[in-house]
Amino acid sequence: MKQRMTLARTDGVRRRNLIKNAREIIYAKNFAVDTKVVKRLLFDESLVPTMVCGLYLCRTGADILSCQNASSDKLQPLGFNVFSTMVVDLLHEVELGVWKELFKHLLRILDCCNESLKHELDRRQALIGLLGN
Repeated sequence: MKQRMTLARTDGVRRRNLIKNAREIIYAKNFAVDTKVVKRLLFDESLVPTMVCGLYLCRTGADILSCQNASSDKLQPLGFNVFSTMVVDLLHEVELGVWKELFKHLLRILDCCNESLKHELDRRQALIGLLGN
């Protein structure tokens, strides 16, 4: 739990610039995604160079590739950190014990909201077990 707090990722200008620079190298300079130059930018934080992009014309008439992460751009000014969302691919992660960690996390959330919610979950699970037999 301490590591989750101290090593938590945050969405910010630095992360956006790393991804923007990586995308420039990939698309403007024609480097492959798995080259050393791109990996050097993204590897330390396990970032990926994906963004929502659009092609726009600037005042001079030149094409500009404008990239942004829609969630980050819209929610970050409100103080929302996209890394605080919890996304789990259960089909691939169940064997790795992620489901167990997710379930423990959900139990902690229930406990914080109201301790009786854990008991209600346990009661419903026992009821489902009885009906399944």
